[in-house]
Amino acid sequence: MTRHILSTFFILLIITFPITNSFANNLSGLITSLYGGNGVPVKNVFEEERPTGGVDVVTVVQVPLDSFLEIQNLNSELNSEKGSFPVSSTGGGFTFQYDRELEVFTRTTDSLGPIFAERATTLGERKINFGFSYTYIDYSKLQGKDLHNLKSIVFLDENQKDKNLLQLDFDVNVKTNLFSFYGTYGITDRWDISILIPILQVQLDVDSNGRILNQTKEKGKSGETLGYSFEAGETISDSVSGASTGIGDIFLRSKYNLFTSEWIDFTSALDVKLQTGNKNELLGTGRTSIKPFLIFSKSVSRFTPHLNLGYEFNSGSEGQSRIVYATGVDYGFGKRNNHFSIASDIIGRYTLENAPIGKNIIDFSTGFKWSPRSGMFVFVNVQTPLNEDGLRADWIPTAGYDLNF
Repeated sequence: MTRHILSTFFILLIITFPITNSFANNLSGLITSLYGGNGVPVKNVFEEERPTGGVDVVTVVQVPLDSFLEIQNLNSELNSEKGSFPVSSTGGGFTFQYDRELEVFTRTTDSLGPIFAERATTLGERKINFGFSYTYIDYSKLQGKDLHNLKSIVFLDENQKDKNLLQLDFDVNVKTNLFSFYGTYGITDRWDISILIPILQVQLDVDSNGRILNQTKEKGKSGETLGYSFEAGETISDSVSGASTGIGDIFLRSKYNLFTSEWIDFTSALDVKLQTGNKNELLGTGRTSIKPFLIFSKSVSRFTPHLNLGYEFNSGSEGQSRIVYATGVDYGFGKRNNHFSIASDIIGRYTLENAPIGKNIIDFSTGFKWSPRSGMFVFVNVQTPLNEDGLRADWIPTAGYDLNF
């Protein structure tokens, strides 16, 4: 069975890399490629005095897109955080301990566990968990501003800030289909190791429309309007689209149960995220991260409160190391092999370095698990934002399937 799971992962790797290359569109620079990639072309007409008399001079000013603050912020988030994605629990819904006297495995919890957090209990010696989940993310807001109605303004003339303002309106669609394949193996009753391989499909569509506010009406000697305008008319428009598909940043996890007592279970864990996703295609963050964290939980009757607390170290000059946490409770119920669980969590990350956007991300996660028979369960979950910081979706649905051996 272990060999079969490893073979499946290997086949996915082989299949996905060619897909990544065939759809490559360099999504990281897609927005700044609007209007030909050289900026917004604006005609500037001004009078120039000469000994032979005044004349009108016509020049073309290229206004860089990265001079618009909202575009700077959007590009920053897309390039640094677009490859990030919610990681579901790799611990499996069933935890076992080998009873050496009876020579059988016995379940250690009634609940099927949280969905986007970890509990302290481990899978069990020589037990295997394999799972798959699908997550859909439709980003809708940047710092609380609607991505479908994003406005940005720059001054064309620093000496007249009340006139000749260039406004760009953007309609931005950023969607991600995330397929996660993961597996966990219990080396001992206290030690689990896990791997998660994400496959992402990213779609980016941008429509832009520009106009000049408070435009000068004065006429020059040639009859042309002095000041700034567009060659094509009152407005200027453009649109770009792109898509990419491929493997994202692969996660590796080690989880070791330090002690179990009557009042608390305590486990240490380590996540390593590899730079396997293509940053230029918004499939990865372009940095390696190491996240040591602690897990506290305890089953009280059918309730299992839990707390995950850690620190994520990120490589690179823009690593943005941060505190990460998840806290909540899951409740299990059911009869015989027909088990159910409800799980709710508050999930957050806080960046310690100065960050103009995305410094403090807080989400609420709630989901449902159902096990129609022992060793198998399906789950659904929804994440919603609790604040407006960063690039966010109104809601993030996830559905998945887990199997224990």
